[in-house]
Amino acid sequence: MFWRSVCCAALACILFLPPSVKAGESYSMESAVERALRKNPDVESARFTLQAAESARKAARSDFGPTLDVNYSYSRYNKDRPSRYEPNVTTMTVQASQPLFTGFNLLNAYQKAALEEERQELQLQAQRLAVVADVQEAFISYLKAEASISSTRRSLERAQAQLNMAKTAWNIGLRPRLDVLQAETDLAQTEALLIKYENDRNVWLTRLNTLLDLPPDAPVDYRGDLELTPFKRTLEACLRQALECRPDLLMARKSVEMAFKDLGMTRSLFWPQVSAIVGWSTTGSHLDAAGSRYTKKDYSYGEIGLSVNWTLFSSGKRLYLTQQAQRQISALEAAVRSSINNCAYAVRSSLLSTQDAYRSVKVSQRAVVSARESYADAKMRYELQSGSYLDLLTAQSALSDAELAEISSRADCLIALSQLYETMGELHPDLQDQDNSPKDEETKKK
Repeated sequence: MFWRSVCCAALACILFLPPSVKAGESYSMESAVERALRKNPDVESARFTLQAAESARKAARSDFGPTLDVNYSYSRYNKDRPSRYEPNVTTMTVQASQPLFTGFNLLNAYQKAALEEERQELQLQAQRLAVVADVQEAFISYLKAEASISSTRRSLERAQAQLNMAKTAWNIGLRPRLDVLQAETDLAQTEALLIKYENDRNVWLTRLNTLLDLPPDAPVDYRGDLELTPFKRTLEACLRQALECRPDLLMARKSVEMAFKDLGMTRSLFWPQVSAIVGWSTTGSHLDAAGSRYTKKDYSYGEIGLSVNWTLFSSGKRLYLTQQAQRQISALEAAVRSSINNCAYAVRSSLLSTQDAYRSVKVSQRAVVSARESYADAKMRYELQSGSYLDLLTAQSALSDAELAEISSRADCLIALSQLYETMGELHPDLQDQDNSPKDEETKKK
């Protein structure tokens, strides 16, 4: 019974494992972003919302065309108390109508639906940028943890070598036992640090898998490096890019345009609504279903003409609705100005952070070179019995800290650069062609 349960559980795991997950599957930064843009649930949700907006626009366009209505009714008399004055009645009406003039209501409604579709397309773009930034940050943090693990392992090797030297020197009476104890302490601290970075790697691995719509514990290998490329754009170029391309700014402007369409729809209430009507109706009446007790009487008629509906007085409601629409436009225009100011601040701040990050990388690289020379000198002096173990331990700790700081500075610089591109509303140049979904290609053709 036990083994049967085990086999069933194993079979269930195999059956429900997503087919896209393969053992040993690996992703680069570009391929991870490409998968996220295709599979991430947030991007998919935004894409479906865009498709819904497209359908709404098509529905608004169909309001310009004619409508055809068919109505059928049947009334049955009381069987218990039949009467010639309570006959069965059958009625069928067919009517077609075509809007002729609606005070530009239909036009404004269609234009608003088209603007909403464009706004949802921008929302999809904004969601793509957010997902790309999240994937890049998680990917860089994962690589940072990997590099920190490698650096810590080198430190662990150095600590182990120093412990061996201290034990050898103590055994022959050249060094005190304190050196051995300090070396053992340093080794234990380095091992604890290695555990921390391995845990960080696992956390960012889970985060990456989640962003790529993979099982959290999927055996995926993410490969890359923390190499930097120069960023040479000026503040003016960054601001121009942001003002022209940031989806949130463009969405805010679309909201203002949509508010103007709402104003037009409100003003249409002051105009008459005119439609052309063509109809046909037939009615039949008799006392029983067979029509045997009285003679069946049928009559039909057709109609053609115009339908005019014009509200002349509404107790000021139309005026108040117009004022509401106008004030909503003013509020949205103020929101656009605020968004522009916030955008300028965000771009300037992000650019300064990126520039500082580049300078920090150069400083940390120089620190690594100096720390390596200091460690080599301290190690040589310790081996020659001219230096203390404390000097060696200090140099070793400084080298480990410098290497980890250099890794952290490069990762921070890459994350700052990714955030700068997001602030400008632009995908990283290496990722510009990553979104190739069918819907997006169709949208680009429009």
